[in-house]
Amino acid sequence: MVISACLAGLFLLTGCLGSVPPVERYLRVETVATGCAEGRANAAATQPVVVAVMELTALDNLDRPAVLVADGNVLVPSTRWYWEGAPQDVVGAGIIRAVNCLPDVAGVLKYRPRVEHQAVLAGSVTAFNVQRKNGLRFVAGVRLEIWTKDARRLVASREFRAEIPVASETPEAIADAASQAVSDIAAAAADWLATGTGGPLAAAVAGEVEQGK
Repeated sequence: MVISACLAGLFLLTGCLGSVPPVERYLRVETVATGCAEGRANAAATQPVVVAVMELTALDNLDRPAVLVADGNVLVPSTRWYWEGAPQDVVGAGIIRAVNCLPDVAGVLKYRPRVEHQAVLAGSVTAFNVQRKNGLRFVAGVRLEIWTKDARRLVASREFRAEIPVASETPEAIADAASQAVSDIAAAAADWLATGTGGPLAAAVAGEVEQGK
């Protein structure tokens, strides 16, 4: 009798409070650094450059772990799907991995003025969301800046953007598309920075400042 009454009360309370909340899913972004093994194998061929990396920032609306879904210009945070970290951390990890695979970069460190380094990398995430309008796809963007080692003079800056089709609006498909987008951006950023091609890292080490940027 008591158990039956308690169960009846529990069912009544559940009905009053509403249905069971949806199950939360956490999406992992797994990036691929193309040619990483070759880059590390050839690392001793050139003078290494140490890059101190400042933590990336993000626009206020992006600075959250919830997956953002847009239909045009309106972004809505999901109440079911979340990234393992904020977008700036997810994108930053991919970029650090790609840059660290460059044959002429000895290591990538968080920015600490007292640690010996030759250049500073900073940046801000400008897009990290699912877009429904004009075809389901994942959009990611980041603006990167290279500064001299004292972080006082801007050497160069560039914005990177990737749009990857999403097979279906499911957490698995979104995670796959986001992984590809971050991998593409990280690879493009590493190519831009590469000192071996006379990129901005070489200019930062030489103390040059690109005018008009």
